[in-house]
Amino acid sequence: MKNWQSKVPPYMGDEPYMYFAFAEADSAKVWNIMRPLLSRGCRIWYMCGNAGNAKEMLARQARAEGAALTVLYLTDAACADADTKSFVLVNQKFSHPIIALDPDGTDRRLRFGLRENTPHIPLYKYRTDEEKESAIIRAEGFSQDIIGTPVTISRGSVVGNLTKAFCLVAALLVIISVIGFNFFNKPQQQEVVTDEVTFSDPVILDAVREEAAGGVITEELVSGITILHLSDIPENWDELSMFPSLEMIELPQEAVMRSEELPDGYTIALSRGDVS
Repeated sequence: MKNWQSKVPPYMGDEPYMYFAFAEADSAKVWNIMRPLLSRGCRIWYMCGNAGNAKEMLARQARAEGAALTVLYLTDAACADADTKSFVLVNQKFSHPIIALDPDGTDRRLRFGLRENTPHIPLYKYRTDEEKESAIIRAEGFSQDIIGTPVTISRGSVVGNLTKAFCLVAALLVIISVIGFNFFNKPQQQEVVTDEVTFSDPVILDAVREEAAGGVITEELVSGITILHLSDIPENWDELSMFPSLEMIELPQEAVMRSEELPDGYTIALSRGDVS
Protein backbone atom coordinates (compact mmCIF):
# COMPACT_ATOMS: atom_id res chain seq x y z
CA MET A 1 0.00 0.00 0.00
CA LYS A 2 1.45 3.36 -1.04
CA ASN A 3 1.45 6.35 1.31
CA TRP A 4 0.12 4.40 4.31
CA GLN A 5 2.68 6.26 6.42
CA SER A 6 0.69 9.48 5.89
CA LYS A 7 -2.45 7.74 7.21
CA VAL A 8 -0.85 6.26 10.35
CA PRO A 9 2.07 8.40 11.56
CA PRO A 10 4.63 6.83 13.93
CA TYR A 11 3.81 7.02 17.63
CA MET A 12 5.57 10.02 19.22
CA GLY A 13 4.20 9.92 22.78
CA ASP A 14 5.87 9.07 26.09
CA GLU A 15 4.01 5.83 26.92
CA PRO A 16 5.64 2.42 26.19
CA TYR A 17 5.86 1.66 22.48
CA MET A 18 7.44 -0.80 20.07
CA TYR A 19 9.93 0.09 17.36
CA PHE A 20 9.05 -1.69 14.11
CA ALA A 21 12.29 -1.91 12.11
CA PHE A 22 12.23 -2.64 8.38
CA ALA A 23 13.82 -1.63 5.10
CA GLU A 24 11.96 0.85 2.91
CA ALA A 25 11.69 -1.78 0.17
CA ASP A 26 9.58 -3.97 2.51
CA SER A 27 7.14 -1.25 3.62
CA ALA A 28 4.12 -2.66 1.73
CA LYS A 29 4.56 -6.11 3.29
CA VAL A 30 5.21 -4.66 6.74
CA TRP A 31 1.95 -2.75 6.58
CA ASN A 32 0.07 -6.04 6.27
CA ILE A 33 1.57 -7.10 9.62
CA MET A 34 1.42 -3.73 11.33
CA ARG A 35 -2.23 -2.98 10.52
CA PRO A 36 -3.82 -5.58 12.88
CA LEU A 37 -1.38 -4.61 15.64
CA LEU A 38 -2.47 -0.98 15.35
CA SER A 39 -6.12 -2.07 15.33
CA ARG A 40 -5.46 -3.95 18.58
CA GLY A 41 -4.02 -0.77 20.11
CA CYS A 42 -0.25 -1.34 19.91
CA ARG A 43 1.77 1.87 20.01
CA ILE A 44 4.24 1.63 17.13
CA TRP A 45 7.09 3.92 16.17
CA TYR A 46 8.69 3.21 12.81
CA MET A 47 11.02 4.90 10.36
CA CYS A 48 12.57 3.91 7.05
CA GLY A 49 14.50 5.63 4.31
CA ASN A 50 17.38 8.07 4.57
CA ALA A 51 17.42 10.44 7.54
CA GLY A 52 18.65 13.34 5.44
CA ASN A 53 20.85 14.98 8.08
CA ALA A 54 22.69 14.28 11.34
CA LYS A 55 20.01 15.90 13.52
CA GLU A 56 17.28 13.67 12.09
CA MET A 57 19.52 10.61 12.48
CA LEU A 58 20.06 11.35 16.19
CA ALA A 59 16.33 11.92 16.71
CA ARG A 60 15.55 8.55 15.10
CA GLN A 61 18.18 6.79 17.18
CA ALA A 62 16.74 8.25 20.39
CA ARG A 63 13.26 6.96 19.51
CA ALA A 64 14.64 3.53 18.60
CA GLU A 65 16.56 3.26 21.88
CA GLY A 66 13.55 4.48 23.88
CA ALA A 67 11.25 1.69 22.66
CA ALA A 68 10.16 -1.07 25.03
CA LEU A 69 10.51 -3.65 22.26
CA THR A 70 12.00 -3.90 18.78
CA VAL A 71 10.23 -5.92 16.08
CA LEU A 72 12.50 -6.50 13.08
CA TYR A 73 11.19 -7.56 9.65
CA LEU A 74 14.30 -9.50 8.69
CA THR A 75 14.83 -9.70 4.91
CA ASP A 76 17.75 -9.35 2.51
CA ALA A 77 16.83 -5.68 2.14
CA ALA A 78 16.99 -5.16 5.91
CA CYS A 79 20.41 -6.84 6.06
CA ALA A 80 21.65 -4.42 3.40
CA ASP A 81 20.16 -1.31 5.05
CA ALA A 82 22.81 0.41 7.20
CA ASP A 83 20.33 2.56 9.18
CA THR A 84 18.07 -0.37 10.07
CA LYS A 85 21.07 -2.43 11.22
CA SER A 86 22.57 0.37 13.32
CA PHE A 87 19.33 1.13 15.20
CA VAL A 88 18.57 -2.52 15.95
CA LEU A 89 22.11 -3.53 16.90
CA VAL A 90 22.49 -0.56 19.27
CA ASN A 91 19.38 -1.75 21.12
CA GLN A 92 20.90 -5.21 21.41
CA LYS A 93 23.76 -3.81 23.50
CA PHE A 94 21.29 -2.72 26.18
CA SER A 95 19.49 -6.09 26.33
CA HIS A 96 16.60 -4.47 24.50
CA PRO A 97 13.99 -7.19 23.67
CA ILE A 98 14.12 -7.93 19.96
CA ILE A 99 11.76 -10.11 17.92
CA ALA A 100 13.07 -11.06 14.48
CA LEU A 101 10.33 -11.84 11.96
CA ASP A 102 11.33 -14.34 9.30
CA PRO A 103 9.04 -13.91 6.25
CA ASP A 104 10.36 -16.69 4.02
CA GLY A 105 11.96 -19.42 6.15
CA THR A 106 15.50 -18.02 5.85
CA ASP A 107 17.18 -17.38 9.20
CA ARG A 108 19.17 -14.17 8.68
CA ARG A 109 19.84 -13.34 12.36
CA LEU A 110 23.57 -14.02 12.30
CA ARG A 111 23.96 -12.33 8.91
CA PHE A 112 22.22 -9.26 10.31
CA GLY A 113 24.44 -9.31 13.40
CA LEU A 114 21.93 -10.40 16.06
CA ARG A 115 22.90 -12.66 18.95
CA GLU A 116 21.87 -16.29 18.63
CA ASN A 117 19.50 -16.09 21.62
CA THR A 118 17.34 -13.34 20.04
CA PRO A 119 13.65 -14.38 20.02
CA HIS A 120 12.68 -15.62 16.57
CA ILE A 121 9.24 -16.08 14.98
CA PRO A 122 9.03 -17.76 11.55
CA LEU A 123 6.17 -16.33 9.48
CA TYR A 124 5.16 -18.70 6.68
CA LYS A 125 3.79 -17.81 3.28
CA TYR A 126 0.24 -19.07 3.81
CA ARG A 127 -0.28 -17.95 7.41
CA THR A 128 -3.02 -15.41 8.03
CA ASP A 129 -2.51 -11.88 9.35
CA GLU A 130 -4.35 -12.89 12.54
CA GLU A 131 -1.79 -15.65 13.20
CA LYS A 132 1.10 -13.25 12.66
CA GLU A 133 -0.50 -10.76 15.03
CA SER A 134 -1.02 -13.41 17.72
CA ALA A 135 2.54 -14.68 17.30
CA ILE A 136 3.95 -11.23 18.07
CA ILE A 137 1.58 -10.64 21.00
CA ARG A 138 2.63 -13.99 22.56
CA ALA A 139 6.36 -13.55 21.86
CA GLU A 140 8.98 -13.41 24.59
CA GLY A 141 9.73 -9.77 25.30
CA PHE A 142 6.31 -8.41 24.33
CA SER A 143 4.73 -6.31 27.07
CA GLN A 144 1.02 -5.56 27.48
CA ASP A 145 2.08 -2.04 28.46
CA ILE A 146 2.61 -1.39 24.73
CA ILE A 147 -1.13 -1.79 24.08
CA GLY A 148 -3.19 1.39 24.30
CA THR A 149 -6.11 2.78 22.31
CA PRO A 150 -6.89 0.92 19.06
CA VAL A 151 -6.24 2.87 15.88
CA THR A 152 -9.10 3.04 13.39
CA ILE A 153 -7.62 2.69 9.92
CA SER A 154 -9.59 3.87 6.90
CA ARG A 155 -9.47 1.64 3.84
CA GLY A 156 -10.04 4.64 1.59
CA SER A 157 -7.18 6.02 -0.47
CA VAL A 158 -6.18 9.41 -1.80
CA VAL A 159 -7.08 8.17 -5.26
CA GLY A 160 -10.47 6.96 -4.02
CA ASN A 161 -11.22 10.34 -2.44
CA LEU A 162 -10.20 12.16 -5.59
CA THR A 163 -12.39 9.96 -7.76
CA LYS A 164 -15.36 10.55 -5.44
CA ALA A 165 -14.83 14.29 -5.77
CA PHE A 166 -14.55 13.95 -9.54
CA CYS A 167 -17.80 12.00 -9.69
CA LEU A 168 -19.56 14.67 -7.59
CA VAL A 169 -18.35 17.44 -9.89
CA ALA A 170 -19.39 15.43 -12.95
CA ALA A 171 -22.83 14.86 -11.45
CA LEU A 172 -23.23 18.60 -10.86
CA LEU A 173 -22.23 19.28 -14.46
CA VAL A 174 -24.89 16.85 -15.66
CA ILE A 175 -27.54 18.56 -13.51
CA ILE A 176 -26.52 21.98 -14.81
CA SER A 177 -26.67 20.74 -18.42
CA VAL A 178 -30.19 19.35 -17.87
CA ILE A 179 -31.35 22.64 -16.38
CA GLY A 180 -29.84 24.50 -19.29
CA PHE A 181 -31.65 22.23 -21.74
CA ASN A 182 -35.00 22.82 -20.10
CA PHE A 183 -34.44 26.55 -19.88
CA PHE A 184 -33.16 27.22 -23.38
CA ASN A 185 -34.87 24.25 -25.06
CA LYS A 186 -31.59 23.36 -26.73
CA PRO A 187 -29.96 19.92 -26.67
CA GLN A 188 -26.95 19.72 -24.38
CA GLN A 189 -24.21 17.08 -24.49
CA GLN A 190 -24.26 15.05 -21.27
CA GLU A 191 -20.91 14.12 -19.74
CA VAL A 192 -20.54 10.43 -18.95
CA VAL A 193 -18.03 9.17 -16.38
CA THR A 194 -16.51 5.85 -17.40
CA ASP A 195 -13.76 3.64 -16.00
CA GLU A 196 -10.29 4.04 -17.47
CA VAL A 197 -9.53 0.34 -16.88
CA THR A 198 -11.99 -2.53 -17.38
CA PHE A 199 -11.90 -6.10 -16.04
CA SER A 200 -13.84 -9.04 -17.44
CA ASP A 201 -13.51 -11.38 -14.44
CA PRO A 202 -16.28 -10.54 -11.93
CA VAL A 203 -14.24 -11.57 -8.86
CA ILE A 204 -11.31 -9.33 -9.76
CA LEU A 205 -13.70 -6.55 -10.83
CA ASP A 206 -15.45 -6.63 -7.43
CA ALA A 207 -12.08 -6.40 -5.64
CA VAL A 208 -11.02 -3.39 -7.69
CA ARG A 209 -14.43 -1.75 -7.22
CA GLU A 210 -13.88 -2.04 -3.46
CA GLU A 211 -10.47 -0.36 -3.79
CA ALA A 212 -12.05 2.41 -5.88
CA ALA A 213 -14.56 3.02 -3.06
CA GLY A 214 -17.36 3.71 -5.52
CA GLY A 215 -15.28 5.93 -7.76
CA VAL A 216 -13.80 5.53 -11.22
CA ILE A 217 -11.34 2.69 -11.76
CA THR A 218 -8.34 4.68 -12.95
CA GLU A 219 -4.98 3.51 -14.25
CA GLU A 220 -3.34 5.25 -11.29
CA LEU A 221 -5.48 3.33 -8.81
CA VAL A 222 -4.86 -0.05 -10.48
CA SER A 223 -1.10 0.55 -10.76
CA GLY A 224 -0.92 1.39 -7.05
CA ILE A 225 -2.67 -1.74 -5.73
CA THR A 226 -0.21 -3.94 -3.81
CA ILE A 227 -2.75 -6.13 -1.96
CA LEU A 228 -5.82 -7.56 -3.74
CA HIS A 229 -8.64 -8.82 -1.50
CA LEU A 230 -10.56 -11.46 -3.48
CA SER A 231 -13.85 -13.03 -2.36
CA ASP A 232 -13.32 -16.21 -4.41
CA ILE A 233 -11.06 -17.85 -7.00
CA PRO A 234 -11.24 -16.00 -10.36
CA GLU A 235 -12.14 -17.88 -13.53
CA ASN A 236 -8.53 -17.34 -14.60
CA TRP A 237 -5.54 -15.38 -13.32
CA ASP A 238 -4.60 -13.63 -16.59
CA GLU A 239 -5.82 -10.21 -15.51
CA LEU A 240 -3.30 -10.10 -12.63
CA SER A 241 -0.84 -8.83 -15.24
CA MET A 242 -2.76 -5.54 -15.16
CA PHE A 243 -1.51 -4.86 -11.60
CA PRO A 244 2.18 -3.87 -11.92
CA SER A 245 2.67 -3.32 -8.15
CA LEU A 246 0.68 -6.32 -6.88
CA GLU A 247 2.53 -8.31 -4.18
CA MET A 248 -0.13 -10.09 -2.12
CA ILE A 249 -3.48 -11.78 -2.86
CA GLU A 250 -5.91 -12.41 0.01
CA LEU A 251 -8.31 -15.34 -0.50
CA PRO A 252 -10.90 -17.10 1.64
CA GLN A 253 -9.50 -20.26 3.18
CA GLU A 254 -12.24 -22.44 1.73
CA ALA A 255 -11.56 -21.10 -1.77
CA VAL A 256 -7.87 -21.97 -1.56
CA MET A 257 -8.66 -25.49 -0.32
CA ARG A 258 -10.81 -26.27 -3.37
CA SER A 259 -8.52 -24.57 -5.87
CA GLU A 260 -6.25 -26.68 -8.05
CA GLU A 261 -3.97 -23.82 -9.08
CA LEU A 262 -2.80 -20.57 -7.48
CA PRO A 263 -0.75 -17.88 -9.23
CA ASP A 264 3.03 -17.90 -8.86
CA GLY A 265 5.07 -14.89 -7.83
CA TYR A 266 2.63 -13.52 -5.23
CA THR A 267 2.24 -13.94 -1.49
CA ILE A 268 -1.06 -15.67 -0.70
CA ALA A 269 -2.80 -14.67 2.52
CA LEU A 270 -5.84 -16.50 3.88
CA SER A 271 -9.02 -14.93 5.19
CA ARG A 272 -11.93 -16.69 6.85
CA GLY A 273 -14.31 -15.94 4.01
CA ASP A 274 -14.89 -12.31 4.96
CA VAL A 275 -12.71 -10.07 2.85
CA SER A 276 -12.97 -6.57 4.30
